[in-house]
Amino acid sequence: MQITKKGLLKITLVFTIVGLGLWGHAGNARAAFDTGSDALSGAPQGVYLGSGTASNYFTIDNSVSTASGTNSAHLVDAGSPIGAKNSAIQISKAGSAQSWGSIWSKQQSFDLNQKETASMWIYASGNSGDTSVGDGMAFVLQNGGTNVYSGPGESMGVWGVQNSDFSKTNLADTAIKNSWALEFDTFPNTAIPTQPSYGIFDSAHQYPISQWTIGGSPTSFDVNGDGSSPSNQTAIEDTHIASNYPGENSTYSEAKVPYALGTNGYGPYYYYTMKHEGFLNEGPTSNSKLSDRNWHHITIQYTPPTTAGGDGAMTYTYNDKNPNTGLSEPSTDYATVPIDPAKFHLAAGQSAVRWGFTGSTGESTENNFVIFDQLPGQAQTEAKASLAAKSDPANPDEYINVGGNSTQTSSIPGGSEVKLTYTFGRTDGDEDWKSVNANLNIPSGLNITSGTITYPDASYKDSNDNKVDLSKMTTSSGGSAQNLPVALADGGLTMSGTQHATITLYGTAKNLATDQSGVLQPEQTSYFTGTNATSSAKTLEFTITPKINAKLAMDTFDDKGTLKVNYGSAQAARVVGIAMPADSTHVPMEDITIHPAINGVAQDPENLMDIYAAEMSPNFYYFGYDIANTKLRPGANTISFYATYGSGANEVTSTTVNRIVTAGTVGFGHTSGNMTFKPTILTGDGQSHMINRDGDWQLDVDDSLVKGSTWQVTAKTTGMFADGDNVAVKTPLDGSLVYTDAAGHDTVLNDEASQIIASGTSTDNDTTTDIAQDWKADTGIRLKINSNAVEGNYEGTIDWSAVNSVSPK
Repeated sequence: MQITKKGLLKITLVFTIVGLGLWGHAGNARAAFDTGSDALSGAPQGVYLGSGTASNYFTIDNSVSTASGTNSAHLVDAGSPIGAKNSAIQISKAGSAQSWGSIWSKQQSFDLNQKETASMWIYASGNSGDTSVGDGMAFVLQNGGTNVYSGPGESMGVWGVQNSDFSKTNLADTAIKNSWALEFDTFPNTAIPTQPSYGIFDSAHQYPISQWTIGGSPTSFDVNGDGSSPSNQTAIEDTHIASNYPGENSTYSEAKVPYALGTNGYGPYYYYTMKHEGFLNEGPTSNSKLSDRNWHHITIQYTPPTTAGGDGAMTYTYNDKNPNTGLSEPSTDYATVPIDPAKFHLAAGQSAVRWGFTGSTGESTENNFVIFDQLPGQAQTEAKASLAAKSDPANPDEYINVGGNSTQTSSIPGGSEVKLTYTFGRTDGDEDWKSVNANLNIPSGLNITSGTITYPDASYKDSNDNKVDLSKMTTSSGGSAQNLPVALADGGLTMSGTQHATITLYGTAKNLATDQSGVLQPEQTSYFTGTNATSSAKTLEFTITPKINAKLAMDTFDDKGTLKVNYGSAQAARVVGIAMPADSTHVPMEDITIHPAINGVAQDPENLMDIYAAEMSPNFYYFGYDIANTKLRPGANTISFYATYGSGANEVTSTTVNRIVTAGTVGFGHTSGNMTFKPTILTGDGQSHMINRDGDWQLDVDDSLVKGSTWQVTAKTTGMFADGDNVAVKTPLDGSLVYTDAAGHDTVLNDEASQIIASGTSTDNDTTTDIAQDWKADTGIRLKINSNAVEGNYEGTIDWSAVNSVSPK
C-alpha cells in the first residue's frame, strides 16, 4: 500500500489461511484462445447459419449512409466439438482499426406479444498480447430496416453519437431509432472530462481559466452519476454488460461546462453520459470475464406484458452454460429490466421487431464472434441422456440408473447389460425445430450391439426401419469415447409443438477392470443439432468394476446404512451389503468371510454372521460394516469389499465392489484473487477515513457437512505494517481493518479474538456460499485510516478460519 498525504491511496491486502481448508484461487476451467482463428477452431457447438454473406436468417447491408467503408460483418465457418457444421457471426476482427459491422434478421421475427428466447455464445477479445481491445458489440431489437447504424467508438453502432466540437446536441436523434440494445462493452471510457476550476470570487463563472483541456473523447458514456452534477461523477472502470433504449432522450444525461477556454474557444462545452440499466460488472480489463479470450454463453429471455399498455421484462443471464459441453450451469450473473413495447412505435396490428448485432472498432480492435444455439423467434429445445444397467443380483431383470449420486449406482460390473437412452425435443417457440440430427458420444467402455429410434409419430418408419446404423460408429482420437452420428428421418427430423424423439442403444459393459478400483468412464456429451436450434445432453461418469462371479454375487447399497458423516465427529459410517451364493442351500452364512478395505488399506476380515445386518432381518446374507470416524479422511472415502467361502482349490471369491462414504467438511473454495481497496485521496484534514473495497470480493465456503450441521467463518489480523527491507521492527499503519455487519455494527479486527464473519446451516447437498456476495458499500470488511497515517508501503494478513459445529479445529 502506498500512502501519500494529499495523494493517492491504494491498498493491496495479502492474506493467508488457517483452519479446515486451504483458501486458494481456483483455476478457470475455460480454455483461453490466443487468436481469433484459435477461438473459431475451438468454438462450442451452435447452429449452422451459412457462410460469407449468404444466410437464410440474416441480411448484411452495405447501404448504410451513417458509416463509411464496407460492412465488416459476415458469417465464418467455426469448428465443432463433434465435427458437425457450425458457423459464427463475425462483427469485427482484431487488427482491423476503424471498422464497423451490423447484421440483421431478414424478418421482423422477435414478437413482443410472445415469450421469446435468444441463446448464444459470444467471444469479445483481442489477440494474445494486445494491450488494448475495443470497442465491443451490442444485441439490438429495432423497428426499422437493415440499413441502420449510428456511429463508431463507444456508440457501438447503436447508441447516440456526440459531435467532435463539444457543442450541444441531441444524442437520441443520432442513435438507432425505436430500439433496445444490450451492450457488451470491452473498452470502458475511464477518462471523464474535467470541470474547470474557477476562482473563489467568481461564483458567476465570468472569467474563464486560461487553459482547459477536456481530453480524450468528447463523450463519457461509461460514467456513474448524474450529468447535472458532474463533480459527483465517477468512471465505470470495468468491462460490463448493460442495456437501455438508444433512441430515447431519457437514456442520456447532459453535462455542461459553462465558460472555459478550451479547444474550441470559450464554450460553453457539453458532454454526455449514458444510463446503464441492468448493469453487470464483468471486471477490470486485466481480469475481465468478458474480454478474457474465452467463449461465454448468454441467454436472453423476454416475457410480454400481462396487461394492455404495460411493460414486459427482459432477463439476460451470463455464463449460464459450459463452453466445453454446452450444458447449463448455475449463474448469478444476470439482470432483469422492463421493456416498454411503446418505445418501438409499432404500427397498428404490429407486434414483432427486427433483431441483430452491431459493433465497431477504433484504434483499439478485437475479435467479435457470435454463435447462436437458439435463434430468437425460432424453437426452444431440450435434451436428456441416461445410462441404466442390469447389475443387481437380487433383481437380475431390472435396470438400475448409473451415474453416481444418492439415487443411482456409481459403478457396474463388467458384462452387465446396459441401456443408453437419449430423449430430445421441442418445448416452445414460434417455429418448428427443423432438420434435427444427432451426434452421440458414448463411453468407450460400453459395447453397443443394437439401437432403435422412436419418432414422435409412432407409425413413421424411416429407410432403416427405425434402427440405428452402428456401422457409423468410430473411436475418438483420445480413445475415451465412441462417436456415433445418427441421421434422423432420412435427412433430418422436424418437430413441432412439444414433440420429442428417443434414441435407445443396447449393449454390455466391457470386461476392462483388472483390480478392485475398476476403470473410470468419464461423462460424455452428445449433441442434437437442427438448422435453428441445438441442444446437448450428457451421461454421468461411472466406474466399470470386475465381472461378477456367478457363484458368489457381491453388492453394496446406496440407500441403506450411513454413507455420510461429519469428519472429526464421533459418528461412525456404516455400509450395508450382500454376499449371495448361487447355491444358498449348501453355503450357510457362517461359511462366508467379508474382506473390507478402507481407501485401499485392507482391514481385518469379518465372518458374515458376526456383522450380519440385523436391520435387514429376516433377509439372509446381508452384512453391515461400521467404519470408525477416525479411519476416514475428509471428503470421499472408498470402502471396498469382496467375499470368499471354501478353501484351497475349492475357494470361491466374489468380485470386489466399492462404495463411497463421505466425511463432510467445511472449508474454503474459490476467491477473487488479490483483494484491494478503492483508491482514495488523503487531504490532511485531521479526520479518519473509511476505505471501501475496490470491486466485488469473492470468498467461497464449500460445505459438505451432514444436514443440520452449522458452521462459522471467523477472521483475525495483526494489522497492516510497513514492508521495508531489512527492518527488524516493522512500522504499523495508523489504522485498522473493520468488519461491519448487515445491521451496521462495526468491529475492529485484531489478533486477540476471532470475529464471526459468516455462518450457515448445512443441507442434504454439497453447497458453495460466497460469504462476500451480499456485502454492500457500507458493510463487510473495510479499512479505516486514521489521521496520523504516514507515507509508506504496507501489507497485512487476515487469518480466516472455517469452523464446523462438530470439529472446531
